[in-house]
Amino acid sequence: MPELTAAQVRELLPETLKLEGGALGAAIAEQVKEGLAKGLEPFDKRIGAIEERAPAQATQNLAAIMAGLRPPDAARDQQEQRRAVGRAVRLLAASRGSQDQAVSMGEKLFGKDDRAVKALTAGTADQGGFLLSPEYSNEVIELLRPMSVIRSMSPTLFPLSKLVAQIPKQTAGATSSYTGEGLNIQSSQPAFGQLQMVAKKLAALVPISNDLLLFDAGGPQADDIVMGDLAASLAQREDLALIRDDGTALTPKGLRYWAPAGNVLTVNATVNLANVTTDLGKIMLALLNANVRMIRPGWLMAPRTAVYLMTLRDGNGNYAFRDEMLTGRLWTWPFKTTTQIPINLAVTGSNESELYLVDFADAVLAEVSGIQIDASPNAAYFDSSAGAVVSSFSRDETVIRAISRHDFGMRHDASVAVFSDVDWA
Repeated sequence: MPELTAAQVRELLPETLKLEGGALGAAIAEQVKEGLAKGLEPFDKRIGAIEERAPAQATQNLAAIMAGLRPPDAARDQQEQRRAVGRAVRLLAASRGSQDQAVSMGEKLFGKDDRAVKALTAGTADQGGFLLSPEYSNEVIELLRPMSVIRSMSPTLFPLSKLVAQIPKQTAGATSSYTGEGLNIQSSQPAFGQLQMVAKKLAALVPISNDLLLFDAGGPQADDIVMGDLAASLAQREDLALIRDDGTALTPKGLRYWAPAGNVLTVNATVNLANVTTDLGKIMLALLNANVRMIRPGWLMAPRTAVYLMTLRDGNGNYAFRDEMLTGRLWTWPFKTTTQIPINLAVTGSNESELYLVDFADAVLAEVSGIQIDASPNAAYFDSSAGAVVSSFSRDETVIRAISRHDFGMRHDASVAVFSDVDWA
């Protein structure tokens, strides 16, 4: 280990902190540099004395100090965990869906201590596929969160230990009344119902080029691609279900069909700033008048609707909502856009869309732990871009199938309000 002088310590420590600690390290480095320049001159002689007596030990002490100052890189560890899941999927695909062969291949390529090998070892063989253990399936869920607008709005998460569960929901509140001396106090109590959660099976098919499965090419970037494609496919279909599916045909019931009839509103047919502002107030009042707690309220809209609101100007040419919307909020509450809210609906006109305001504290997303993954080199799948069923064998692809099980519901139906015929464009 090379010896460092006191001057070298002052010069190298801040720069090393920048390199090793990222943004936080850079911030610490500036403080260290200022301290070294202004407040640590008295320590120069002490450092010099240590160098004369035990220079090697001084260098080791410095390394220990720097290691202590360096914050743990949780983000990097999480990225490695996610890449491990992607690598495990690639191993499973390369072994044609055999868990044992995937583990054997992983041990030969990466060693027994590799996270992908541990993910495969911790999981269990399941009928029709490989069941990823909860520890690693959570990484898929975490990757889904920024891709899914529903998950990004922080609904209440509920673990399903079995395929059916009952969650209490309040259907009516207790009432109060004034009374006089000697009169009986009128009693009342809140009314409760049951929100039945029945796990629905969401399956995603993701074709992967067999060239990408070769472990001498792609590396971590290939693992990111596999995980990204898998999560994106799950997130898109999940969002569509949790927003607009009607609860039939084995799907969850989405927000559109949880909204009570009184909370499905109609926008003013004349589109201008005054009417749009009034309409936004109406949808807010729909929740407030129902005594919704507004703990985690948020807006959902199509990109077309968001762009219209961001470009809407008043009579003086000033943007009405743009400055706030550039921060991700509308009337102080966060908003998200998704193409899963259509823009071609025909309610009172044509090419209409929807706008949602939801208190997501009352939205419940119940999930069965674990994600099932299977791989096939001979599957056929529907290619939406080609509009036809194609063969993975003829395309030299392996099809990855991922299955998750969940359900969605509202503990308070009135916490959803919808404009059903938005033609703001």
